[in-house]
Amino acid sequence: MELIMQPTTSTCGQACIAMIAKKSVEEVIKDMKTDAPTSIGQLIEILDFYGIKHAEKNKRISKKNPAPYKYSILTVHTNEGYTHWTLFCDGRYFDPEFGLVEGEYTHGKITSFLEIYDD
Repeated sequence: MELIMQPTTSTCGQACIAMIAKKSVEEVIKDMKTDAPTSIGQLIEILDFYGIKHAEKNKRISKKNPAPYKYSILTVHTNEGYTHWTLFCDGRYFDPEFGLVEGEYTHGKITSFLEIYDD
C-alpha cells in the first residue's frame, strides 16, 4: 500500500479510494464527480465502479466487531471534532491527513469500518 495524502481538507474519502484503486486522487475526484466530503454510500459506489470487492455495509465497532478487518476504510471521529476517512491495512493506518500511523491510532475514535476484500 502506498500512502496518498489528501489534497484538500475535504478529500480524505477520495484519497482512501485512490490508495485502494491505485489511482491518483484527481482521477478519483473526476470519477466521483466531487471534491467535497463523502458519505459511506459514495465510497461504496466508487468501489463498485472500480470493481473492488467489499462488505455490503459499514460495521460499527462493538463487542461483536471489536476491531476492523485487516483491510478496511475506517470512520474516525477526530479529536478536532469532524468525521474523517482513514485506510487500515495490515496493522497500519494510512491516514490521508495525518500520514502513516504505526501502533495505536491517536488522531480520534474509530467508530466503524468497511471491509475491503483482496482477491
